[in-house]
Amino acid sequence: MKKLTLGRNSLKGLKIFCKVCNRDNPNCKHYESQYYKIRVHIPGTKNDIRSKKLSATNYLDAVQEATQFQKELVSNNYELVQENYVGNDFTLVGAILKYTQYLGGNHELVQFRKKITISHEKESFRFCKYFCKAIEHKHNLKTFRVKDVSKHDVALFYTWAESHFPSPRTFNKCMISLRTFFNFLIDVEDINIKNPFVGFKSKSVGKSTINTVSKREFDLILDAIDTESPILKLGGKGEEKNMKFPYLKEGFKLFLLTGGRREEVVDLKWGDIYQSESGTYFFMISNKKVERNSNNKGSYMKYIPINSDLLSFLFELGFEDKKHTNDYILFPERNISNTTIMNNLSKSFTFYRKSAKIEKGISLKDLRKTYITWVNQAMGNKTGILTSHSTEKVLKEHYLDPKVISTIEKAVLEVRIFG
Repeated sequence: MKKLTLGRNSLKGLKIFCKVCNRDNPNCKHYESQYYKIRVHIPGTKNDIRSKKLSATNYLDAVQEATQFQKELVSNNYELVQENYVGNDFTLVGAILKYTQYLGGNHELVQFRKKITISHEKESFRFCKYFCKAIEHKHNLKTFRVKDVSKHDVALFYTWAESHFPSPRTFNKCMISLRTFFNFLIDVEDINIKNPFVGFKSKSVGKSTINTVSKREFDLILDAIDTESPILKLGGKGEEKNMKFPYLKEGFKLFLLTGGRREEVVDLKWGDIYQSESGTYFFMISNKKVERNSNNKGSYMKYIPINSDLLSFLFELGFEDKKHTNDYILFPERNISNTTIMNNLSKSFTFYRKSAKIEKGISLKDLRKTYITWVNQAMGNKTGILTSHSTEKVLKEHYLDPKVISTIEKAVLEVRIFG
């Protein structure tokens, strides 16, 4: 979609709204998520407005459509006619149910359907239920209309959330989620209200600590798998669990040497290995994190250079015999789900870290941080191409952008984990 623009002396109240940024006239490049919107102040009031999302896709048409809307408002004493104002009488509970349809991709306005993870969908719904819980003693939720939600209701919820979410990060996420819910009502359902969650004071989040794993710590954890008791004593009636699995060492090494996320490492197959014309080996896998928010399956890829450390390890696992097969690299004889393998790796890493008497609170995900730290020392500002923080589309089936392949080849030569 082309970029929308406003004239030098644009019509008063005419805005460009971005659904991603949730703001007017943003300085962003989310062009496919932007549209023209007209906001008209009602004379004699302080903050009341009437607004309409415009169908126009160029400035002159938007001015004409907005002007017609203003004339209609004046002729109707600023009361919105039905075709301009739809769904303005939801109860709060009804609005939340409408929101869950939207989050689940079942909204009747197909152009506004969103694709999000199930966990995000459940979390958003949960925060909305918390809001109802916080104000239910004050309002009859069976009849309480969403347009009657006030700043005092937000204050009640703010106090409730402060007492229930001691983590500043979780508190902020909760409040932002409710603000997003009301933005949905305003921008998708065209409910004529001012977002009561705009301007809330967020909690200060301290700078997170980035833990990396040293070579000594990593070796101690691998040694502990062979030397320490694998039995974890659970609470309760003397229950025990064996934390030793046949794929732990190989799994931990793959995490460290590829820098992959859990699902990426567990899903790696020998058939994911490709070779450039210069002879450089690399993994090319689907970028699942990006694809979760995209409808273009298979169009976003992630590239993992196979440097000398990783290549040596792959030879230990049978690279020569298996490189043309579609077997899993880790635990190919698996008879359990990938999710079970991921959870076993995470829990066992922590278990053996404690067994090795390592007090630093490192976990499996810190192997990825360790990888990125060492890659960044060699690659600098090109690190993102290899860690999927920046994505590249495949130009043709297996032909790579020259910028990507040159970055992979540079990484193969220069990246060494633990130096």
